[in-house]
Amino acid sequence: MRIVPVLFAGIGFLAAVTPPAQAALTVVHGRVVNLYADPSDFVIELDVAGACGSKFFHIQRNRANFKEVTAVSLTAISTGKTMTLFVESCAGDRNILSHGAVNAT
Repeated sequence: MRIVPVLFAGIGFLAAVTPPAQAALTVVHGRVVNLYADPSDFVIELDVAGACGSKFFHIQRNRANFKEVTAVSLTAISTGKTMTLFVESCAGDRNILSHGAVNAT
């Protein structure tokens, strides 16, 4: 029965070195209705709801691309263009963003 400990050790090693599965991003297209500055994040309100159930999309201040997403959302609302937002997770009904882009139209 020496094979059982070796088998468990092998499975443990594979679990330790295998990268976690990446969740698929949800893509949402819409027009920016309003922007909100929050102590922990920046909130973009679109005219459509995301997969989490609300029209509010949050980019957290601790994200490396926080300033870039904030800048493109300001560009979108000031020029009247639509945005494409990539939702990576939900926090209740909050759509938590990975990144976003201003559309040409």
